[in-house]
Amino acid sequence: MITMGRNVELKDCNGNVLAGFFQYGSVSWRTFYAWLRVLILTCEPWSIYNDDRHAAVEYLSSDAIVLPGTYFLLSADRRPLCAVLTSMHARRRQPTPPRLSPQEESFRNRVRARDGRCMIFGQQSAPWSRLQAAHIFPRAHYVEWNRKGYPALITDAALEAQIGGPSKIGSVQNAVLLRSDLHWAWDEYEFGVDPDDGYRVTAFVGGLGDVNGRMLKLDHITDATLRPPDELFRDHFLQGLLRHVRGVGERGWDYSETFGEGAFDLSQLGVWAPRKGRSG
Repeated sequence: MITMGRNVELKDCNGNVLAGFFQYGSVSWRTFYAWLRVLILTCEPWSIYNDDRHAAVEYLSSDAIVLPGTYFLLSADRRPLCAVLTSMHARRRQPTPPRLSPQEESFRNRVRARDGRCMIFGQQSAPWSRLQAAHIFPRAHYVEWNRKGYPALITDAALEAQIGGPSKIGSVQNAVLLRSDLHWAWDEYEFGVDPDDGYRVTAFVGGLGDVNGRMLKLDHITDATLRPPDELFRDHFLQGLLRHVRGVGERGWDYSETFGEGAFDLSQLGVWAPRKGRSG
């Protein structure tokens, strides 16, 4: 039986689920192989087959579309193979609090001014209730953002206080304007944008057929200091693979305590305060 939310699944010879996704008719074997090289570790070359027996049909990396079904990972000569999943896990998201801080309001307004419409479907909304500013990299993880060197990617010329302080994680370059019903799916990594495939949208789970295959609209951003860096989209796409394609997928996150005491404090100086006046 295939895991809920998928129609393609890959198993090892013992029946353990290694990976899976929902196929809308656009993911090729070449793409699936590329995903698996990130998600699975083996000690020898491998290939994919339609059965775990010796006479199984082999599916090589090609532009042919993966058909829905169950597949098996074996060695290149059809022997059982030892495969383990990468130890990486998806980065947990924190939902936006219902009451925005002045800094968050400034961030939202700058994203609205830059984009004016949903960057996937192109709809405008007046008032703005149907459009929301969505972070590409979650601001709650600013320590990891700094460790990865992402502040160096941000060339936004706005005042430091407007872009999240020295980390610059609150810049409009770390945001896209989306239809409000897509914001949650974006934060849950249910779909991603591949900058190396013309900014094509790939959905990893079922129920997003209207989104899958569309292109993120970026042509209106002619000022390079306002355009999101490709590396942020690659990072977000990887989180989608880790969250929904790796293994049986990760269970839903529990946000019930997100806004409890100290759980998510937008007053953190490390995120929002300019360098001047910061303590420590």
